[in-house]
Amino acid sequence: MTDAQPTSAADFNAAIIEEFRANAGSVGAMFEGVPLILLTTVGAKSGREHTTPVVYYRDGDRLLIFGSNAGADTHPAWYYNVQRNPAVTVEIGEAAGVESFRATATVLAGVERDQRYAEQAERDPAFAAYQAGTSRVIPVIALYRERRSVIGRRGVIVGAAVAATTVAGVSAAIVGSGDAAPQQTAPRAAAIGDHLRTVHEQLRRDLATVRAQLDDSSEIPSLPTDLRAHCVAFCGALHEHHTNEDGVFPALVRRHPELAPVVERLQREHGVVATALAELQQLLNSADAARLRTEFDRLADELETHFSYEEDELVTTLNATDPAELRQR
Repeated sequence: MTDAQPTSAADFNAAIIEEFRANAGSVGAMFEGVPLILLTTVGAKSGREHTTPVVYYRDGDRLLIFGSNAGADTHPAWYYNVQRNPAVTVEIGEAAGVESFRATATVLAGVERDQRYAEQAERDPAFAAYQAGTSRVIPVIALYRERRSVIGRRGVIVGAAVAATTVAGVSAAIVGSGDAAPQQTAPRAAAIGDHLRTVHEQLRRDLATVRAQLDDSSEIPSLPTDLRAHCVAFCGALHEHHTNEDGVFPALVRRHPELAPVVERLQREHGVVATALAELQQLLNSADAARLRTEFDRLADELETHFSYEEDELVTTLNATDPAELRQR
């Protein structure tokens, strides 16, 4: 008697994922020799994490993946997820095993998308058949590995516990819930507001760095790789900061009901910023460098108003709040 075969796409993917992780990224049978990664995205509707095996190509310091969906007339679900939330986790096979790292997904467009897809179709004719079999334009997505040494994600209020983080030489130690959490004195542990201000200052510096690089990089049609990576990293860092704040706000309002109108405004502004970040991600693939700079300038103005309002309204209260109170659900 033969083993039972997977009965659904979910079962099929689960089997591939299990084999991938057990064999340092190698998968046999129909995927023998195929370059695969495991891509974990956050569901656009559910907010839950989903892991999917996808074919990739290493393009310099980034990875390219392709939303072929085996030539179906609809995009794969993970494509909609990265449009909504470009922060992803990548697992890739290495000699020592499977390496996992954070990355930011950027959808390529125009000439760059067409060139990269044509190259993939030449490497693997199946991709030419996929495109020929559907009227939709199969998307190409670039995955930029998180670069903590340049503009990495920042220490933020994470689910109301905050990890010890060093940002550009500024040590921001705040009480967390992990086993290795450092011992803190009560006054320092409670200074969540001070840490919020520190995060904002770092984001302001990161944004200034990107804007300065845009001034120095007016070449068309493409932006320098480092600048593109810096733009993507900044957008990812800001998105994560706001996502984690949104996770803390309900507990803060329960503790301080008088802050409800403030939190409502901040959450509305988070939505506006998220839309702006999505537009910037698209502009990174365009030839309109002038518009990209204009949009970054507009975002800078909006963020300064947002950060200043948040600091004025929340810092004092946060500094007087025990982090343990914000961990209560």
